[in-house]
Amino acid sequence: MSSDEPRFSYDEIADAYATAVDTAPFNALYERPAMLALLPPVAGARILDAGCGSGWYAEQLAGRGARVSGIDASERMVEYARQRLSRASYPDGAKPQVRVADLSAPLEFAASETFDGIVSPLVLHYLRDWRPTFREFGRVLKPGGWLLFSTHHPGTEAQRFATARYFEIEHVEDEWGFIGRVEFYRRPLMEIAESLADSGFMIERIVEPVPTEEFRREKPDSYHRLLRQPEFLIVLARRKDNR
Repeated sequence: MSSDEPRFSYDEIADAYATAVDTAPFNALYERPAMLALLPPVAGARILDAGCGSGWYAEQLAGRGARVSGIDASERMVEYARQRLSRASYPDGAKPQVRVADLSAPLEFAASETFDGIVSPLVLHYLRDWRPTFREFGRVLKPGGWLLFSTHHPGTEAQRFATARYFEIEHVEDEWGFIGRVEFYRRPLMEIAESLADSGFMIERIVEPVPTEEFRREKPDSYHRLLRQPEFLIVLARRKDNR
């Protein structure tokens, strides 16, 4: 691990995360509605949940008829996901399969052109270089397969950390209420777009989520801030066929 790589581990905060994330307003009432609004049809599709955490998206996708493989670098998160997914029933008995895997390494468990789509919710900002990960996503996607991910909004983060180097990738630290100290990477919008293009993806949609009315009732102060400074960016991209 180099000196500028995140040093905290989701294993350390897995208990607090798994307990709170299902109902945390920024997840349940802000990020997830925007992600699900962009989600292509998944019934009968093979989907990779890349950074599955405690399994919320895997459960939702499987409930819509997808055949889901979930991965996470945290062993504790994978344990929580397996517990959650074992309690539910799914169409055609297609229970999601979850394993430990690191998005910064090759996805050796998956053959080329295995998946119809990939969902990666709020995980990529923990990686410094997205290109190797996106190239590996492109490898395991079928031709024309899609990638849907959420990440921190680059403009809002540049203001939050008062950066003097917007166009660089920066290692930053923050305090999140129910988790505590976290470390991740801030990057410019151009870097997000170029990482996708360099890895054989074409962007189809970019969404800056608008907070829901339910979010306003739960967190009125944050609601008005989000109307000025969106917290997340949602991207739907598709693998180019001329790879």
